[in-house]
Amino acid sequence: MPERPLLVLPNPSIPVERGKKSGGGAQIGQPSRQRQAQRLGPRFTALEAEFARLQVEGEGIIPEKVLVLETAGSVEDFLVAVRGVDGMEWLGEIEEEDIPPDDDFFALDSKGLRKPEKTLRGRVFLVFTNNHALKEMLSLWKIWNRDERLVRGQRKWEQVFGHLRDIRSWGVRDRLLETGVLEDWKVRVEHDEEIIPCEIELWFRKHQDARIAARKNVVNLINAQQGRVINEALIEDIAYHALLVELPEAAVSQILTGAGEDTALAQGEGIRYFRAAGQMVGILADDERSVDDLELSELKTTLEDPVIALLDGLPLQNHRRLAGYLIIDDPDNIESEYQAQERRHGTAMASLILHGDLDGNELPLSRWLYVRPIMQPSQQDWRRTREETVPENVLVVDLIHRA
Repeated sequence: MPERPLLVLPNPSIPVERGKKSGGGAQIGQPSRQRQAQRLGPRFTALEAEFARLQVEGEGIIPEKVLVLETAGSVEDFLVAVRGVDGMEWLGEIEEEDIPPDDDFFALDSKGLRKPEKTLRGRVFLVFTNNHALKEMLSLWKIWNRDERLVRGQRKWEQVFGHLRDIRSWGVRDRLLETGVLEDWKVRVEHDEEIIPCEIELWFRKHQDARIAARKNVVNLINAQQGRVINEALIEDIAYHALLVELPEAAVSQILTGAGEDTALAQGEGIRYFRAAGQMVGILADDERSVDDLELSELKTTLEDPVIALLDGLPLQNHRRLAGYLIIDDPDNIESEYQAQERRHGTAMASLILHGDLDGNELPLSRWLYVRPIMQPSQQDWRRTREETVPENVLVVDLIHRA
């Protein structure tokens, strides 16, 4: 089959601290409160309408949505603002860089003059909110727009509202466009696969009751499409909750043609991302292989404890350059899935780690190499020498976390 996108892992919930870039800048020009009301008032009104519709369709169930708040400039301790609103749950934040300036937000120099060519930095905040929390946030918004001071404990929202570029709900495009899943689905549909696997990453909820309810809702949506759940991972240490599912081709095609934007599954509020299943392929092209006829250095009789772990395909343990150097840890019994001629990528990587570039004539490492195989020959590839992939019946993040 054609090559598919390589490993796609979730964005971190908490942004990594980075050094300041030239596109940053602490001083920014920002719109007045009146201008903010003009710009964002319709967005808040639309959110109110969305919640009203969900309340009716949910037949009394308290609706929840993920809000996306995009800011320009620095808004520190947003978590403090979220904790001050009952019913709102902080999910994470992502740094944004190289935001183009516009008439509302722009960089200022040390003299307070506009720098039209300089880009901005900002944040994307993700929060869960229900109808009660949204109404409270709207109340704070209206107080701020009247140029009144918010009460103690809510004043962090003044900074949020002043820097707010956009506010919207997390939608279908967020769930589908950034993960490579659409490209994977197109290939599978073109190859007439009737059952198509994919990962559905759920929003990680801190409270168990919320997690159970969100999972139940998503599973019901999957079942309604005649799909099924084949694996699941809940890893609290990294705030990760995902389902590995199989969907019929008809459900996937509906999303690919655009009609899926109106399907309940694509709009599932508990879903953060749809991802391609597998997502990792070890490819060693035939033209990249070479005959290894160089003389071997003498094997050291005593090796030190390993400090490097190789997570890859299974190498040939008795290869002339690897024998005596490997500690194989194979709790999933991946070895039973391999033929000798298929152990290509792990063998190449193990040799590179232990010996470096063979043409460099380097001395081998004086330590064991710990090997934890995580890939195996693809069950969907019927060539004599199959590609090595992460199995499609496991969740990649869960596999790496266990490894």
